[in-house]
Amino acid sequence: MRGTALLVSDESLGKMLEQLQASPEIKASPELAEHIRNAVLFHRQIAAELQGLLEERQELKKTISELTREPGERVCDQPPQNRFSRYDQMRDLGADPQEVYLAARDDGFDEIEAIKVLRQVFHFSLREAQEAISKAQKELQQHAA
Repeated sequence: MRGTALLVSDESLGKMLEQLQASPEIKASPELAEHIRNAVLFHRQIAAELQGLLEERQELKKTISELTREPGERVCDQPPQNRFSRYDQMRDLGADPQEVYLAARDDGFDEIEAIKVLRQVFHFSLREAQEAISKAQKELQQHAA
């Protein structure tokens, strides 16, 4: 539970930093823009490290469970695996929504599933997810031409 709360706060901070970076006031000041850019990069690095630590913790719990479990004993308290964790990692390493969308499509997700990926990974509204997809499709068409 504590790890989940930490991730939510971390994701909120990341979104706030990105919104700050896009604001006209910040863009108007090269010095402020550089500070915010550095904060965004630092946040992404910390987020990736945090994700790695959380995954390592989960692996340790799994190993301890396997070592202490009786042969044939079932495990009921393990949380379901996040099926979008690959895309969370991409985001944490700096991938934009268009890159994540294209990766999801390459992985065989249909349009609806790709929207779900963007909504969960980037906390987008439906409209924001559709805009990101539209932008990705336009970029693909430009590269194809």
